[in-house]
Amino acid sequence: MAELKKLKNTIVCYPVPEIWFICWDSKRRQIKAYGSILPTQCMETQFVQIDYYDKELDWAEFLLKKGINPFE
Repeated sequence: MAELKKLKNTIVCYPVPEIWFICWDSKRRQIKAYGSILPTQCMETQFVQIDYYDKELDWAEFLLKKGINPFE
């Protein structure tokens, strides 16, 4: 999770390159949403606890460790 740590907000628009995200509940106990944002997209969410990844592999490995297959 490189420089993207500082993107702790609820609106992300037109990231370059594509980034992947995981949204958590307010206590960071349950994953509520996950996916990617393309350079042509904006994401707005009610969640404020969000982790951003600049590598799809890191994002997928984390989700798989939590029992979530992001490719299904």
